[in-house]
Amino acid sequence: MKKKNSIFNYFIVFLVILIVLVAVWMLVDRKKDDSGKPYTVYNDFVIYEDKDEKSLRYRVEIYADNIKYIHNFKRYPSDLLELNYEIGLKEKILYQDFENSIKKEKIYFSYNPQMDGADILTAGTLVQILGNSNAGIYKIPVVVSVSEDNGNPDFPVKTCEDSTNKEMVIELRYGEPKIYSDEECVIIQGNSREDFINMNDLLSYIILGVIEE
Repeated sequence: MKKKNSIFNYFIVFLVILIVLVAVWMLVDRKKDDSGKPYTVYNDFVIYEDKDEKSLRYRVEIYADNIKYIHNFKRYPSDLLELNYEIGLKEKILYQDFENSIKKEKIYFSYNPQMDGADILTAGTLVQILGNSNAGIYKIPVVVSVSEDNGNPDFPVKTCEDSTNKEMVIELRYGEPKIYSDEECVIIQGNSREDFINMNDLLSYIILGVIEE
C-alpha cells in the first residue's frame, strides 16, 4: 500500500506542476512556422497535425485576453462523437450562474489513490485548459484532490458529495466509459488508459467549444 501511495503521489505532484506551469509555458507563443503544416477546420477551429515518427497530435490554438493558448490532443474531434457523454457539461463545469457569466470559484480534480498513474495523467490537458486564478483560458483555480483518504495531508479528500454550485468536483473513476453528472458533480469513467484519453480529450474539446453540445 505504501508503494502504491508513493506512486500515486508522484503523479499527483506532476499534475500540480502542470497547473503551475500553465502560467508559464502555455502563455508563450512558440512562434511555430505552420506554413505547409497539415491542418483541417472543425467548427471554425483550425486544427493542426503535428506528426513525427512515433505519434500524431492534434493542436488547437485558442486566444483569450489577447494571449494564445496551445493545447494538444491525441484524438480528432469527430472521432469522439459516438462516445457516451451527457449534454450540458460545459455550462455545468464552468459556471455557477451562466446567464450572468459568473464562473465557478474552484474546481477539484479528484482521483482514487488506487488508480493507475497513467490513467490519472490523461487529465493533463483538461487541467491546463481550466488553468488557475492567474492563467488559463477560464482562470478557474484547480485543486488536485483524492476521493479516498491516502494518509497524505497535502491533498484534500473530495467526492461528489462535496460538489456545490460554487465549487465543482470532477471525479475520475473506473467503470463503463462515459461522462455524466450526479447533481453538481461531473464524473469521468473508463476502464483503460485509452478510455481515459478518449474521455478527457472529449471533455476538453467540449469545454473549449470545439465540440458543440
